[in-house]
Amino acid sequence: MPACDVCQKPANQTCGGCKSVFYCSKDHQKVAWKDGHKINCRPFKIEYSKNIGRHMVASRDIKQGEVILREKPAVTGPRMACLPHCLSCARKLEPIENNNVLDFYKCSKCNWPMCDAECEKSEVHKEECDLMTSNQYKCNIQYDPTDKGQAAYCVIAPLRVLLMKKSSPGQFESIMNLESHLEDRIHTQLYKVLKANLVTFIVQVLKLPFEEETILRIASIFDTNSFDVRSADGSKRFRGIYVTASMMNHNCRPNTRHLFVGDDNAMILIATVPIKKGEELTVTYTQSLWCTLDRRKHLKSIKYFDCCCNRCADATEFETYLGSIYCSICSNGDSKTMMLSTNPLSETAPWKCAKCEHCIESRQMFWGNNALKQDLKKINKTNPKEFEDFIENYCKTLHPKNHLIIQAKLALMQIYGNYNGYTLTDLPDYLLKRKIDICFELLEVADQLEPGWTKFRGNILLELQAALVMQSKRDFEVDKITKEGAQEQLMESMVLLQEAVQILKVEPQMKLILEQKVNELATLIDSTSSN
Repeated sequence: MPACDVCQKPANQTCGGCKSVFYCSKDHQKVAWKDGHKINCRPFKIEYSKNIGRHMVASRDIKQGEVILREKPAVTGPRMACLPHCLSCARKLEPIENNNVLDFYKCSKCNWPMCDAECEKSEVHKEECDLMTSNQYKCNIQYDPTDKGQAAYCVIAPLRVLLMKKSSPGQFESIMNLESHLEDRIHTQLYKVLKANLVTFIVQVLKLPFEEETILRIASIFDTNSFDVRSADGSKRFRGIYVTASMMNHNCRPNTRHLFVGDDNAMILIATVPIKKGEELTVTYTQSLWCTLDRRKHLKSIKYFDCCCNRCADATEFETYLGSIYCSICSNGDSKTMMLSTNPLSETAPWKCAKCEHCIESRQMFWGNNALKQDLKKINKTNPKEFEDFIENYCKTLHPKNHLIIQAKLALMQIYGNYNGYTLTDLPDYLLKRKIDICFELLEVADQLEPGWTKFRGNILLELQAALVMQSKRDFEVDKITKEGAQEQLMESMVLLQEAVQILKVEPQMKLILEQKVNELATLIDSTSSN
């Protein structure tokens, strides 16, 4: 019989969180919780292997939708280059007028742009501000309407870590123990610039006694491990290091998703699918709707590793053909044959037709892919016709699930039903059907590339159920379906909405919106049944 973790007597009660520790009574469970099990109670453990280094593994079965980890950032800071924003709350700054001159509020001591006097006095800014002030440094950032990003912000995040060596040595060591890949970055153009600017600022301007290698290593640790943190309303964007979450490895088809909540920017890690005990927990460092060529190139250039996950190794990308084009030789009319990479784990491998064995060099795929990406970027994001034209123009070249076509369809899903002139009540029947068809296509892609309770799936379900409800109402009004048929369709829409609620209810600012949608649909179902 298992032993109690407190008194070592026989125990038959297990911790409901990690399910790996036993107690003889609830009283001893409370004692253990106060003595430290609260911190150690978690459904995962950190393991190490020579092939993949440190990684996170489920220590018990984890349910779909279960919160695996909630972690506050060890340190936060601006991106390498960014538009002026507050060093305290990270909010993007808007200029204020003073004596007919537009400029930002400035910290009264170090002159960095801030929100106001309250943010100026915040704890996160105090130590760096005092250091810069004592060394008579004044920031010279001014409001410029043409500004596309200030490189001066690159010094803040590394400086905050360096200051931890004295104020929080344990946290400093935890951050310094993370992977940096400095040996790969040190000779890049960016790090040559950092060597000249960041190191000079830390050593000569602020007179801190740190070696060049230490300073650059911290910058590289940020580049390797930090998460891109964005507020739900888009007003804040910055980088944060979450030490425990940094132990997770990447996979292009991950089994978790993460979000950031609260004023403390805590990360919540959620299981998107059921995870068995012993399975590795993974997260994605890239975009799921990018093709393999783009994902692997991004991961190599930003994170310095070659991804060899199951998705990257599959030339069809789980039969989505996300990066594929049609063969120009043997594809005629409805008969289409795909060009696939002969080795998707090699960016130089040629692409070959599955039927006629026509080959093209990988550089041609890169060139063509980049050219079409530029065409897609030029599209007016509020004009659905331009997206429809893009799809029509390239439907004979690109697979209907090619990543560029999918991104165009995703834009259309968001426009139809939401933008001025294209709300659900504005949409003619053929565009309403178009939205519904697109939603079903995107759901197929989500099931293949981001299975489970992902934000991508949740958003599609939310759009789909709203369109289906509108279609049911219209069909009922013109006697296309009976009252019973309308009610049945509305109940099916409610099922979709309830799944969307399960997925999205943890997202900031979504709870009230989802409750309103459920209440509105429930009222509509009731009114239909009573008519």
